[in-house]
Amino acid sequence: MYRFSTVVVLFVLFFASCGQGNKKQEEEKKDSVAQVLPVTAEERNELSEVITRFVRAYENKDGGKVNKLIHPELGFTVIYRPGASDTFVKVDSVDFAKAIPEYYPYPSIKNEYALTFAKLPEFDCGTEKWTKQGFFCDTTSHPNQLSNIVAFEKEFDQRLFSENQLEELEKSEAESFRVIVTLDVPLVFHVQRYKGNWYVTVLDRAYAGCDA
Repeated sequence: MYRFSTVVVLFVLFFASCGQGNKKQEEEKKDSVAQVLPVTAEERNELSEVITRFVRAYENKDGGKVNKLIHPELGFTVIYRPGASDTFVKVDSVDFAKAIPEYYPYPSIKNEYALTFAKLPEFDCGTEKWTKQGFFCDTTSHPNQLSNIVAFEKEFDQRLFSENQLEELEKSEAESFRVIVTLDVPLVFHVQRYKGNWYVTVLDRAYAGCDA
């Protein structure tokens, strides 16, 4: 009986230690994906400058100025909705004369809002209205649009994306923030901190599109 009890105790301790090990690995994995937050006033100013520069360049359809805000190693990803679900394409630069997708030209916009760091507005397709109007960046949360698209597409074909690609997207998103300008044709994009500087990495042309 004593020998049996000892075996049971050792068995329980073994699985408890394994559970702690797995928990520690999960925590280490979470820690390895550092969430970026602009803590100092200088960091906030740097982020504000990149965001406002992109909006002005987009407003003027100035590809040269837009492309200066794109890092060659990160590229520029455009999310769009060709049908019922969203997809995306990654390019090296922006050409306002060659829209992505081709059938959806880049619109003429005029932004008169000042940048505010706050919770992002949401678009209600039922009322076709925003929950609030303005020019917002939310530094309390991180975008997940790209990883959600990849996860959805992997459900239908595992060969489309590897697990490593999905993990890299999730890591990039953990270092990114989402920006929304609630214009008639909204401007939605992501900025990411990379090697000490901020860059524009994603243009979301699908959000607030309710025709699918």
